[in-house]
Amino acid sequence: MSSAAATSGPADATGAGRGSFTVRRCGPSESNRLSSLASRLFVQAYGPTHPEPTLSVYLAESFAPERLAAELSDTAVSVFVAEDSAGDPIGYAWLRDWPAAPPAEAPSGRGAEIVRFYVDDRWHGRGVALALVAACDGEAASRGADVLWLSVWQEAARPIAFYAKAGFTIVGTSIFRFGERIDNDYVMARAVGR
Repeated sequence: MSSAAATSGPADATGAGRGSFTVRRCGPSESNRLSSLASRLFVQAYGPTHPEPTLSVYLAESFAPERLAAELSDTAVSVFVAEDSAGDPIGYAWLRDWPAAPPAEAPSGRGAEIVRFYVDDRWHGRGVALALVAACDGEAASRGADVLWLSVWQEAARPIAFYAKAGFTIVGTSIFRFGERIDNDYVMARAVGR
């Protein structure tokens, strides 16, 4: 499940009266900070619908700092973090090269997957999500991908509407396992550089 141009350095994305933020690449040495952010935003997005005790188990397994440090060291992974003007993290996007082609449901081509995508509720509608999508798109293009795809929970109406606004279309379905629970996701895709 995922719940938003930057270059490899900071990118100013100030909106008049909307607050300023930057988007930058996250490195392996930031795994503790990313773990805290990822856990907080997952709970914010899914805590009400994906309860304890499974929630804590999922967070501990998915966002363990050691695991994130190893994944951030993988050259197939790029994580972009959005920060407010005080340097506090407000969102992130996790991009991964797909080894060969996207899932069968996605358009053919060389794909890159947005594995995780979250923006703090307080920053919704302020351009952060679009800046994170642009960062993923730019990175995917630099890696030679021509299809950008993701999975999103079918009951997550707001993220689905955002992804559609960002040019993604529903091309299929997949499942997301949360402990014993199985959620139905949409697979959404768009051309890189659109």
